[in-house]
Amino acid sequence: MSSLGLQGTLLNFKFSSFPNLITLDLSSDALFGTIPASLGNLSDLTTLYLFRNQFSGSIPPEIGNLKSLDDLEINTNNLSGTIPASLGNLSDLTILYLWENHLPCSIPLEIGNLKSLVDLELTSNILTGSIPPHIGNLTNLKFLNLPCNTFSGNFPQILCCGGSLEQFVIAFNNFTGPIPKGLKNCSSIVRVRLDRNQLAYNISEAFGVNPKLNYMDLSHNNLYGELSRTWGECHNLTYFSLSSNNISGSVPPEFRESTQLRKLDLSYNHLVGKIPKELMTLNFLIYLNLSHNELSMNFQANCLEKLEAYTN
Repeated sequence: MSSLGLQGTLLNFKFSSFPNLITLDLSSDALFGTIPASLGNLSDLTTLYLFRNQFSGSIPPEIGNLKSLDDLEINTNNLSGTIPASLGNLSDLTILYLWENHLPCSIPLEIGNLKSLVDLELTSNILTGSIPPHIGNLTNLKFLNLPCNTFSGNFPQILCCGGSLEQFVIAFNNFTGPIPKGLKNCSSIVRVRLDRNQLAYNISEAFGVNPKLNYMDLSHNNLYGELSRTWGECHNLTYFSLSSNNISGSVPPEFRESTQLRKLDLSYNHLVGKIPKELMTLNFLIYLNLSHNELSMNFQANCLEKLEAYTN
C-alpha cells in the first residue's frame, strides 16, 4: 500500500485481522496521528515501513514485541518522545531508520543488544547526550550515521571491532575528545565524516592505512599534530578535508600516491614549507585548497590551470 495516497490515521485499523502478516508497507502516503500500539501484536512481522508520512507522537514501546522484525523504517515523519528501550529486544533487526524526525532524547543503552544490526540511521533529529559504549558490541554494523543532532561528550573508542564498518558519519554535533581508536585499523571503512564537531586529537595517531577509504572529512574541529605520510597509501581516496583545524608541519609529498584524489582541502591550519610539486601529478585532482597556511610554491603557477586552486 506504499505511495497510494492513503490519508487519515491508523487508530481504528484492525491489525488483529491480519495475524500472519509478514510485511507491512505504508510508506510515502499521507498518514498522520500516532503509530498504534496494536502493531505490537503482529508477531510474525519481519518488515515494517512507515516512512515518509506525517506520524507524530512517540514510537510505541510495543514495537519491541515484534521479535521477528528484521527491517524497521519509520524515518521522515514528525515523531517525538523517546526511542523505546524495548527496541533492544529485536534481536533479528538488521535495519533501523529513525532519521528526519524530531526525537529530543538520548540513545537507549539497549541499542547495544542489537547484535544483528547492519544499518543504523539516526540523522537529523534532536538527539542529545553521549553515545552508549555498548554500540561497540554491534559487530555486524556497516553503516552508522548520526549527523545533524546535538550529541556531546566523547565518542566510544571501541568501533569496527567486527571488521564490517563501511560508513561512519557523526558530522554536525558537539562531540569532544579523541577520534575513536577503532578507526585506526578499520580496513573495511569507506566513508568517514567527523566534520563540525569539537574533536581534539593528534591527527598523526588517529588513522593507519585504510585501503578502502574513499571519503574523509575531518574539517572544523580542534585536531592537531602533523599529517602522516601513510595517507598516500589510501589509494582509493577521492575526497580529503582537514580544513579549519590546528594541523602543523608540512604537506607530505606522498599524497601523490593517492592517485584517485579529486578534492584536497587543508586550508585554515598552520602548515609550513613548500607545496609539494608532486601534487600536480594527480590526474583527477580538480580542487586544491591550501589557503590560510604559511606555504609557498616551488613550481610554476600555470601548473594549477586545470584546478580550482586556492593557495594564498
